[in-house]
Amino acid sequence: MTTVRPTRIEILLRRAQPGKNSGVRAHIQRGQRIARAIEERWGIREPYQWRVKHLQWFLKAKTAELSPASRYDYWRTAGVIAAALGHWPDWEPHLRGPWTRPSPPGPCPGAPGGRPRKLARPRPA
Repeated sequence: MTTVRPTRIEILLRRAQPGKNSGVRAHIQRGQRIARAIEERWGIREPYQWRVKHLQWFLKAKTAELSPASRYDYWRTAGVIAAALGHWPDWEPHLRGPWTRPSPPGPCPGAPGGRPRKLARPRPA
């Protein structure tokens, strides 16, 4: 009977990410995909050796064809990784991009939406 050893990224994310088991598992799966892509591109196996440019590259190059919601999920996972490594305050400005919103702001620019007009008016004093 063989047991599969957890990867470094799995250990890092499991320790750093509180919450429901399904949410942690989703972060771990995305983290493993990020780790695999970074290892293929740069040959870096340890998340502790990553720099902000590696996560930037992944978010720009590898998530370009994904839906906005999926890109947002990968950005959140990159944020968890950066926080677990102790770099989030420094890396966060460099990880901003079109992936920081779960979906486009509206159906199309100039389309009506939001709160109905009659509810948006302030009450008379």
